[in-house]
Amino acid sequence: MPYEKIVKDLMIPLEDYPHVPYWFTLNQAAMIIREAAIKFEGSFEPRAVLVFDEKYGLLGILTLKDIVRGLEGDILGGPGGAALAWKDLVGPELRRQAQKQVSEVMSPFKVTVNIGDSLVKAVSLMVQENVERIPVLADNKVAGMIRLADLFKEISQALFAEETP
Repeated sequence: MPYEKIVKDLMIPLEDYPHVPYWFTLNQAAMIIREAAIKFEGSFEPRAVLVFDEKYGLLGILTLKDIVRGLEGDILGGPGGAALAWKDLVGPELRRQAQKQVSEVMSPFKVTVNIGDSLVKAVSLMVQENVERIPVLADNKVAGMIRLADLFKEISQALFAEETP
């Protein structure tokens, strides 16, 4: 039997994927990720938020790594960074850095896929571009996200199914 799943079948719909406007602060974005983790516990763990402009145009993505990089600011960038204690990182400076807008530290998207594209195309783009998630477009608008973790789960299920007689 031929395999017929497409990107649409594995994507997380936009309404379920955390997203914020570009003017949100890192603090607000971290709260959105935290709330989504609670809401979707057991289903998927959000590790990023999509960033949109005021007309819902996709600007980029804010990953957990981007947030931490933005929060550390000048704290860890200096020559004494390795000598700092945890309290130095999570002290008053953290709250100041958390007021940065997400647009200051977000990453642009390298690639997108269309809702009807094959899963092979999505996996290939992720490998080529070294990314773990790709926005899914329908009629040139973001419809959702496809993640490497979900594609890997699908690949491993197919792999193990072939091993069973």
